[in-house]
Amino acid sequence: MKSIAVAAFIPVLLLTGCGEKTQSPCGSDELVVSNAWVREAGQGQPMSAAYLSICNGTNTSDRLVGASFDAANTAEIHTTTIDENNVARMARMENGVPLPIGESTNLAPGSAHLMLIGLTDTIEIGSDPMITLEFENAPPITLNFEVRGRTEVGHSAH
Repeated sequence: MKSIAVAAFIPVLLLTGCGEKTQSPCGSDELVVSNAWVREAGQGQPMSAAYLSICNGTNTSDRLVGASFDAANTAEIHTTTIDENNVARMARMENGVPLPIGESTNLAPGSAHLMLIGLTDTIEIGSDPMITLEFENAPPITLNFEVRGRTEVGHSAH
């Protein structure tokens, strides 16, 4: 009788370990990048800015620490602040952008963003330039950015 009770108990133990995996708020257990766009830059314009959202679906805090773009001499992470005279100023974020577990972080106009400095080519609407994002823990992610006009802001329809 004792062996039957043990045998009946084993499947119950196995079933309790087979519950559904809890879905990350990011929809994935990876870093998820969305709404990636860059401002257009015509001939002779030395810089542009890129924006995106990053959701950290991993089980480790991470940090966006850099970026690279083939058509720029350098790409830096900047933030915009407003001083006491209501003047906007940009400053390089030396330590990057924190990416807390399970949270979405937005790089958007008026806050943190990527500055593409020393452009060696134009960035035109209709093109889809590739920018590589570099992280403290996760491997680099290279993706296409939508190009938007100088006056466009907000989310794309994609």
